[in-house]
Amino acid sequence: MKKFEQELAALRTRIVDMGGLARSMVDLAVSAIDQPVDEVYQKVLASEEQLDQMQLDIDREAIRLLTVYGPVANDLRFVLMVARINSELERIGDQAINMCEDLQLMAAKIKASPLPEIHKMAKVVSGMVRDSMAAFIQEDVRKAEEVLASDDVVDALNDQIVRELLSDQVVREAISAEDGPAHIADALGLILLSRSLERIADQATNICEEVIYMVKGADVRHKHV
Repeated sequence: MKKFEQELAALRTRIVDMGGLARSMVDLAVSAIDQPVDEVYQKVLASEEQLDQMQLDIDREAIRLLTVYGPVANDLRFVLMVARINSELERIGDQAINMCEDLQLMAAKIKASPLPEIHKMAKVVSGMVRDSMAAFIQEDVRKAEEVLASDDVVDALNDQIVRELLSDQVVREAISAEDGPAHIADALGLILLSRSLERIADQATNICEEVIYMVKGADVRHKHV
């Protein structure tokens, strides 16, 4: 195997490892929905520093490969895709942190039971992160397209959650309740949590768009909106 091919393979391994770490952060944050958040938050925070370092290392390596070898065609697409996926994975880690902070906002008040839609949304999003990296590893366009389709489900759930929590009846009940500020904080925490999950879904979608670009040379960004 040529040296450049070996270095491309090593770069692939790095991004797969980073994807595994980002996925574990999301799964931890999702687990915090139904258990005390503080311990989970510390675990997610501990992973963030490692994820950030991975991003820096992969960026430097991608730039080095572009500079030293001047790749073309498929190899060029691969290096560019890795650089972009690298950024998306770092953002997924950031959103996992945001999820824990959203849950802490609720825990500081009365920690209302999350809506059923939140649980459903979290399950779909976790699967999207898993499948986006599987699509990358397997260069599987069909799996990537399935993730793109799942993004519509997540968007619909996010809209449903926001509508439910901001309905006139819910707002009136929160304002009139004796512990109204706590209810408002819980509703805000759930809306922010839903938003963080929606953003993770967007980032998993972006990863799959890169996979399709790598395999087919087709730019599908915005075409499934």
